[in-house]
Amino acid sequence: MLLDILKIIGPFLGGGLAGALLNEWFRRRGARVQRIPLIERVNRVVSPELEGFTLARLTGAGQDRRLERVRNVREYQLTLRNTSTVHLQDVEIQFEFPSHDVEAWAGKPAVSKTAPVSVEAATAEPRMKGYRWRIPQFPSSDSVEFTFRAVDPATDDYEVALYKSGRVVIERSKGESPGASRSSLHRAMVMMMGTAALAAVFAMSPVVRVVWPERAKSVAALNESGCALVVTSSFEQLNSGGWPWDGPWQISHRFLNAGTQRCVVDAGQLTGAPVAIESAGDFTRTLFSQTRPTLIQRDFSLGPDSATHRVRVNLYAEAQP
Repeated sequence: MLLDILKIIGPFLGGGLAGALLNEWFRRRGARVQRIPLIERVNRVVSPELEGFTLARLTGAGQDRRLERVRNVREYQLTLRNTSTVHLQDVEIQFEFPSHDVEAWAGKPAVSKTAPVSVEAATAEPRMKGYRWRIPQFPSSDSVEFTFRAVDPATDDYEVALYKSGRVVIERSKGESPGASRSSLHRAMVMMMGTAALAAVFAMSPVVRVVWPERAKSVAALNESGCALVVTSSFEQLNSGGWPWDGPWQISHRFLNAGTQRCVVDAGQLTGAPVAIESAGDFTRTLFSQTRPTLIQRDFSLGPDSATHRVRVNLYAEAQP
């Protein structure tokens, strides 16, 4: 299949049409719907394993408190993993269970550490009990855990939906899927082979010109000393009709306060002086470079009252000769 594609676009690689075709391919690929898995790790009836024990809970108050036996409790342990290329912000997830007696718990995302915020959930069916959370920051490759315990559910099934997520939707799965991993690896190998083949064609065609701007982005989620900070560093080629390494280049840095309190940031020349960023506020800095930027490690300081805690983040900077 790859060879067939190269046979089609090969004759055009000597002019700007190749760049236009590839640019359109990348645009369509980025605009399509992406699916992220909700992995069902546990969906089982809870029962004591020791002989002579039973499940019970306290009911009533004061002297009327007593133990009441619970015969049917189902436990659900679920993991939502952002396998898309989209940095999700303020995305909302809702679960619905066929029981009015449900206990729910949501953990913090493993990367962003921004605690989910409980939101009122409305269900279309009276027999269903709903829970809804807003996740402030859910970057690519992040994951978050959910646990539910339902008493006397009508079935072992449940409903789940993602809101305010753009082109990202949920796909339920039972456990990790080896087939999916193999499929992802296969796609990655095909893309690498395709890139290598195109690079070889470019090397053999001295008149080739690339017409799409080259760009890249790096995102880091920090949670240090009470400061929840999302640092985004990106660059793009301003001379869209030039060669892939022709300048000028625009470098952009953004410091977003994703926490609930003020955060003081001192990034040296990037901020000039310590900058106080209020909750949900941000600080941006734009630079220009004549050489293609490279990703470097840079130290800066942050803290809730003063920039006292040092961290290291990958940021794009002008390449040094």
